[in-house]
Amino acid sequence: LGPFHTEFDGEGYAYTSAFISSEIVKWKIGTWEVVDRIPTFYSIGHLMIPGGDTKKPWGKYVVALNKITKDRYLPTGPELTQSAQLIDITGDKMKLLLDFPTTGEPHYAQAISADLLMKNSKRIYELEKNKNPNAVKSENETRVIRNGNEVRIYMTASRSHFKPDNIEGIKAGDKVYFHVTNLEQDWDIPHGFTIKGLNNGELLIMPGQTKTILWESKKIGIYPFYCTDFCSA
Repeated sequence: LGPFHTEFDGEGYAYTSAFISSEIVKWKIGTWEVVDRIPTFYSIGHLMIPGGDTKKPWGKYVVALNKITKDRYLPTGPELTQSAQLIDITGDKMKLLLDFPTTGEPHYAQAISADLLMKNSKRIYELEKNKNPNAVKSENETRVIRNGNEVRIYMTASRSHFKPDNIEGIKAGDKVYFHVTNLEQDWDIPHGFTIKGLNNGELLIMPGQTKTILWESKKIGIYPFYCTDFCSA
């Protein structure tokens, strides 16, 4: 009851989520015969087969993206986590492999083979190849430059500090650009950066990368800037 979303396994079968009856229904393309069904917990919306809406699906698993999880996980307040269920579809009968919580109501997920990503993924950005005009390659190159009410700070991040780490002379009304270079050259050593009260987000800078964020000084005061991700070891 309540068919919602259909994906395909590349083997002649389709899988349809049923919101009202909380299940996945497997049926054969051409004869339209229902060959299997498996319950989901609860109120499944979308589902996902890796590549299931492409010409060549990886038809080994389907993931149920469920909306309701009452009695499934520890209660965390007025709103509960949502749920995903990993189901093996390689045999005649579907088999639940894993039941795990997710954040946010799931809508139309996609997945592809990890092999397509791993061979092209970077571990670091080589610092000597950083062509960003605002990059600094060592702490000795850090500096603060003022041009009228525009201030540019050429900063480095490394375990466990920023350089410069104390900036004075900023005036109310200044536009301050932080150009932050992560000096790390080790895998999985990012550094985050933000300023207290900043309304336009934060930076997440991978090893060897340079990123820029703008902070507008509204009034005189002390404004700490700090690392938001990893930061030390």
